[in-house]
Amino acid sequence: MTTRWGVCLLAGLLSLSAGAKDLGAIGHLFPIAEPDLLDFIGQRLQGMKDSGEMDRIQREAEARVKAHAVRPAPVAGLTPAKTDRTLHYDPTFTVRETIRDMRGNVIARAGDQVNPLDKVPFSETLYFIDGDNPAQMKWVKQQLAGLVNFKVILVNGNIRDSSNALDEPVYFDQYGTLTTKFGFEHTPVRISRDDRTLKVEEVALK
Repeated sequence: MTTRWGVCLLAGLLSLSAGAKDLGAIGHLFPIAEPDLLDFIGQRLQGMKDSGEMDRIQREAEARVKAHAVRPAPVAGLTPAKTDRTLHYDPTFTVRETIRDMRGNVIARAGDQVNPLDKVPFSETLYFIDGDNPAQMKWVKQQLAGLVNFKVILVNGNIRDSSNALDEPVYFDQYGTLTTKFGFEHTPVRISRDDRTLKVEEVALK
């Protein structure tokens, strides 16, 4: 009998569960001991602000950003050239999708092999150097004498100091993007047009 009443009571409770009301908690209640996380963070930040620590952290962060702007991370894996070496970079690529101009005229069809040097005039000479290497800085300064169309690109060094020393705008090969594309391993490097390719010259300084 007891078992049957227990089953009936359980069934009744289950049938009422959808419309059940909160009847409160049974037993003793205790306040939460841990402070609210957001309140804790807010108090911590306010304390850092009041003590001047926040200003110090901000100044240090700004200093790091400025330092990285004038001296980015060097391109990894490059060493000074010990022997002269010449490579050729072919910029030809395969067109993935048909390209049309504003009037719908086909410029290049999907699958076409296109060499940008056939379409765009390129007469610029590129120099890649280590700005912290005095010999390479001296070499590129001699190279630039009388040149008009060129770019100096650092793989290491201080952009501002190198620009001042050469009295020319200086760029930086961020993340080694161009170094990887052209495939050179040593510096200094001179890149110039050679018909339908770009000639990449690693120069060993005596």
